[in-house]
Amino acid sequence: MADILVMYERDKIVPMTILQQHIDEMKLAASGDVYWYKNEEDVLADDIDAEILFFWGGNRKPPMDWINKSKKIKWLHTFSAGVDPIINSPLRDMDLIVTNGKGVHAYSMAVVAIGFIIGLLRDFRLYNKQQSDHVWRKETEMLPREIWGKTLVILGAGAIGGQLARLAKAFDMRVIGVKRTVTPLENYDEVLPDSRTDEALAMADVVVCLIPSMPETKRLVNGDMFSKMKKSAYFINISRGAVVDEEALINALKSGQIAGAGLDAVEDEPLSPDSPLWDMDNVIITPHCSGDGVSLTDRSVTQFCDLVKRYEAGEPLYNLIDMKKGS
Repeated sequence: MADILVMYERDKIVPMTILQQHIDEMKLAASGDVYWYKNEEDVLADDIDAEILFFWGGNRKPPMDWINKSKKIKWLHTFSAGVDPIINSPLRDMDLIVTNGKGVHAYSMAVVAIGFIIGLLRDFRLYNKQQSDHVWRKETEMLPREIWGKTLVILGAGAIGGQLARLAKAFDMRVIGVKRTVTPLENYDEVLPDSRTDEALAMADVVVCLIPSMPETKRLVNGDMFSKMKKSAYFINISRGAVVDEEALINALKSGQIAGAGLDAVEDEPLSPDSPLWDMDNVIITPHCSGDGVSLTDRSVTQFCDLVKRYEAGEPLYNLIDMKKGS
């Protein structure tokens, strides 16, 4: 019998709420008890132990005091996709199973990427300013660009990329994926190895960055990569800010090396009020919220319950994190 400890408290940074219905769903999936706490201090005070921990590790440190004290813990599941605080913690050297919420954010993030594409091509930044200024003016010198027929390049063609490719095909876009291991993927016109990234960038009208944050990907998207893109192309980042050289991006935008950008993630969050990105007419910024949605907790718990059933049945788990590689 595997007991589960749910340790999570909603805040302004992670506006997801655990409800009794989610705990009830876990109780149906698990053979053991399910404990529900908001913080580590209360768990320690009540001397609670469990074999499985369900928590948020996207931008919070893991509860190491409890983990070190636990005599039962074997498996930690973070319902975030990002695992940076976990990888950069003592857990890296501990013999524990770690899984993440990869896939549950895919649909909402793909929708946001499509929103960025449409917003940039159709000049929504300009029209939003005109609305604020109560100005009714239609640009006739340069008509809005069409999404139809444009080439979308997805850097990091994983679960989110799969959803984005599916939506992009509905808009009649050509979709090219770039990933480390090349396999045929549904809804992609072509999948290229990362050794051919420059070739893909040269073809792109829109580049969407879905590269995970790891030591080897820090500032991987740099000035050299921007120089390979068309001057009419747009860059969108809905993954992690650390994978993009922000100074190089700003220079590319200022110089006209690329046409614009949609940014849900930046190198240092929150974005400094002094950043020139705020005032650029060709940039749309959102506060790292592309994965958020009212149904996200429901999807996260459903995925976790499926993993619990597999765990108790002795079946292989998916979304396993290689703690040495960070993915």
